[in-house]
Amino acid sequence: MSPSDLKEEFTQKRIQQIEVDQDGTILASDDVLFSIKGVANISNLHPFFEGLQYLLEDLKEHIAIPCVNIALQNTNKIIDVEIIKRDNRYFLLLFDFTQHYEDAHPLVQEKNEAGIAKEQLAFDKRLLLAKEAFKNTFLANLNHEIRNPLNNMLGFMELLRDTKLTYDQNETLKVMHRTGTQIKQLMDDMLDISKIERGVIRVQKVAFNLGHILANLQRHYLLKLSSKKVSVQLLIDDDIPKKLIGDPVRINQILFNLLENASKYTLDGMVTLHVSVKELKGKDCVLSFTVTNTGEDIPASELNKIFDSYYQLKESSIEPLGEGLGLKIVKDLVELLHGKVSVESENSETVFTCVLPFEVRTAKEKRPTVPKGSGILISKRILVLEDDETSQMLLMRTFLNNECGYILEIANSAEHAFVLLEKKSYDLIIIKNKLPDSPAHTFITSCNTHTSEQIAEMPILVASGSTMLQQQQSLLEAGASGFLAKPYTQKELFDTIEKLLP
Repeated sequence: MSPSDLKEEFTQKRIQQIEVDQDGTILASDDVLFSIKGVANISNLHPFFEGLQYLLEDLKEHIAIPCVNIALQNTNKIIDVEIIKRDNRYFLLLFDFTQHYEDAHPLVQEKNEAGIAKEQLAFDKRLLLAKEAFKNTFLANLNHEIRNPLNNMLGFMELLRDTKLTYDQNETLKVMHRTGTQIKQLMDDMLDISKIERGVIRVQKVAFNLGHILANLQRHYLLKLSSKKVSVQLLIDDDIPKKLIGDPVRINQILFNLLENASKYTLDGMVTLHVSVKELKGKDCVLSFTVTNTGEDIPASELNKIFDSYYQLKESSIEPLGEGLGLKIVKDLVELLHGKVSVESENSETVFTCVLPFEVRTAKEKRPTVPKGSGILISKRILVLEDDETSQMLLMRTFLNNECGYILEIANSAEHAFVLLEKKSYDLIIIKNKLPDSPAHTFITSCNTHTSEQIAEMPILVASGSTMLQQQQSLLEAGASGFLAKPYTQKELFDTIEKLLP
């Protein structure tokens, strides 16, 4: 048999031709694929062909229908169907592509799965962005709502500190102020989006006195643990340098978390902080901070989990004291400061050891000073836009009899502020991010584009609890001269004002 004969025989076995009239009556069939003997009308052959009768009425010349699954006479086939019209007769061509479709099915399936995976990835990305947007909005609002009352609380504590207090009152106030400052620091770490998502925390290298940090921590925990049967001991070796260069805020945070953890799991016993020199070469100094607490040992199987996020040891004899960040922040901060942290627990003692590098600050040469002479203090007028009564009271008390000679006036709204600006002369405007009758951006733009040159060139300080970096940047780009994050100290406020005043 010649190749052409083989091709013809193969083709004949793959294609069936059926001739019907306009009503679907079968006129002829070669029965290559399916035997239709005894079937008078094409609609009775298979449900698929039942719908074809309606196509025949409107068919002009030709139509093709691919990939039709047909089950006839215990035979399943996947066919392509073509219908050709010639006068009043219709020729149905059935092409058997069963093998082709079956071979292609895995590829199609793989392609479909890849498409589904791609769509799922895109959906997950959109969902993540939506969650991030919600989280950012939530954190921004929470940040603002907490920082404003915290600023008022710390501000009034500063004012109270300057009044006549007994020794016990003064010591209690110091602990309250340190606790408020600690809350502020935790807010900085927890609510700054850049720090939460990327772990970005600025490391300072400033001169500080380690003894002050340690003494403050000891006083805090002596007062906190006074109602428990727990004593606090601070041991500092004699060769510890008094003046160091490093990040005092992070050091305080590390030790605070370690002591907090130690005191939480010590019901009856002692918490000890021991500071010693591990290495001292010239200006380079490595210190070891060891926090020890008595109590039940941590199982060896739990030690590798102790620095996990939100890990809290569950002991049957210890009442849960609430969830927290755990010790992970300690580990992250220690590594950020290029140090190491470890934990051991045996013989009813748990010991956390932090090894951190510092620089020793050398004494600076004393510069000759020029005695201050008498002079005239020129007062600076400051307009503050503030509608909250508690904040107004704090500002008035803060600026009362200040040594800088600042004179303060308060506007309750943006409209009131412009009335005062057009009537009086001021050197600086202080606003917050959320004004009662105008967005801060709008107020800043209105001032910068004002017809009065004096108002247009007047510096504007934004003091707000909204500390998101994007919000700060947008306010500065709108024309604000400076940004001061709440809560702030009186010194920080006056220092910022001094920098902005002409």
